[in-house]
Amino acid sequence: MIRQLGRLLTAGLFATAFTACELTVPDFNNPSVEDLQTNPNSAAIAAAAQGLLFDTRLTAADMVHWVGAFGREVYPMAPTGSSLPGSVRDPWTQTLFVGTQVWGEAYKNMRNANLLLEALAGAEIPEPDKAAVRGFTKTIQAYDLLHIAVTRRHLGAPVAVGSDPNDPPAPIVGENEVYGHVISLLDEARSDLQAASSFPFGVTAGLANFASPGDFVRLNRAIKARAEVHRNNWSGAMQAVAESFAGTGMPLAYGAQHSWSVNSGDLVNPANRPDLLYANTRFRTEAQARADGSPDLRFQTKFKEVGAYQLLEVTSDLQYTLYESPSAPFVWVKNEELILIRAEANLAMGNRAAAIEDINFIRMNSGGLEPLPDPYPGSDDDLLNELLYNKRFSLVFEWGHTWIDMNRYDKLLDIPVLGPPSADQRLHSAMPYPLSECLPREPEVPPGCMTQQGVIP
Repeated sequence: MIRQLGRLLTAGLFATAFTACELTVPDFNNPSVEDLQTNPNSAAIAAAAQGLLFDTRLTAADMVHWVGAFGREVYPMAPTGSSLPGSVRDPWTQTLFVGTQVWGEAYKNMRNANLLLEALAGAEIPEPDKAAVRGFTKTIQAYDLLHIAVTRRHLGAPVAVGSDPNDPPAPIVGENEVYGHVISLLDEARSDLQAASSFPFGVTAGLANFASPGDFVRLNRAIKARAEVHRNNWSGAMQAVAESFAGTGMPLAYGAQHSWSVNSGDLVNPANRPDLLYANTRFRTEAQARADGSPDLRFQTKFKEVGAYQLLEVTSDLQYTLYESPSAPFVWVKNEELILIRAEANLAMGNRAAAIEDINFIRMNSGGLEPLPDPYPGSDDDLLNELLYNKRFSLVFEWGHTWIDMNRYDKLLDIPVLGPPSADQRLHSAMPYPLSECLPREPEVPPGCMTQQGVIP
């Protein structure tokens, strides 16, 4: 359960904070949680803030790997172990369901963020520095909680997790309240960031474009745009995109990244696994043709053909090129996603011409495809499918977008699976709660603790 995760994992976070991601700040003798609580000086505060940055990438890695598998973007095909059955073929039969990692890492980091906020109140550092740390910390909390919101969906989740691992389990609230808490944290964070001028700690190379509070606000708004579109608040999504770093004059890859490295004390990119991770061959079949007959540029650059490999009933001869180095970064949010979010919001609000303009910008500049005609002859659902195609190819293997997006639009059955469809290949609409979260709530076990039946493709 959440309190057990806090007890077991919290103490280790701050001890490794300054070895992560090629941070340029010295380690100040690796301050511990106790140091933070009893002597919250500038060094301990800085270490704790960087520790949050270190750990939030672990949740992002779980999203790439396991939510990617849930949406059949990727198949974890280890010759030994249960990674394939546990994530794709029959996930509910596994003792350790892979979705527990998304839950555990996110809540651990949110609890550590609360520890930092409590310590910050008594720290003898300038108020603008406190505001900078608060804004940064609440943005990370919101980002972590968004992982929970999109994976547990209608089941809901706890939000008032506190900082004491010995507290009773936090109550589970509904999906709308979870998203509401994400948005509140982001808006509170923006106010704090606007009251600050600089961060009293270093950031990773992946945040080079957002290394000051003023610039970090743009990343905060980008995360809000994602959250708003996932809860169907289209006008809110449009406003957040406008306040972010989105723009057709910017490189599509511009944005924030999670850094990994081979440096001592750091972690390598966990998706750098050609021995494990294979792509769904649907991407070869679905890639639209360019004018010269060659496939979508995104297929050409993000996938490579390899020798066919079979495990159980699954066979694939495709792998990703996105993480071929152990130091390859993960995307937080990038300009390309924000432009597609704007297109999605405009389409939902009936602004077809504006939606088509943004879809065409991505089609031509990212996919090398011909533009769609405007007026578009198809239905709104046809245009939505075109939008989802572009989101799928533009954002594949970056956050689990395929499962999240197809789930939101009740299109899970449109996801092809490798191997014969069966009860073991269900596409589930929500991840359940970990067993450790359910046992302390007995006998009033919430619905998220039950086996979810899913749908069979």
